[in-house]
Amino acid sequence: MKSVIVAIALPLIAGCATPKYWGATGGNPSDGLVQLSYVHTPFEYGQIRASQGLAIATGRCQFWNYARAERAGAQKSVCRTMGQFHCLETTVT
Repeated sequence: MKSVIVAIALPLIAGCATPKYWGATGGNPSDGLVQLSYVHTPFEYGQIRASQGLAIATGRCQFWNYARAERAGAQKSVCRTMGQFHCLETTVT
């Protein structure tokens, strides 16, 4: 019986894991800052790779004649779309 429940639940759980990709959403060449963000909904379990974000930031920094990029600051989440009872879409920066 347990194996039947696991067999049914596994595809449902796996279907909720959604790969998320960083995108450059802002920056300031004079300060050498690149802002990266991604968007998720409450029913998604976003799988985000820090290495992908670092690669984007490094490319932008090298375009601005900086040698490399490194993570700075804290992660911030902001509700983009508010539903009647909860946030429907969140931007993570």
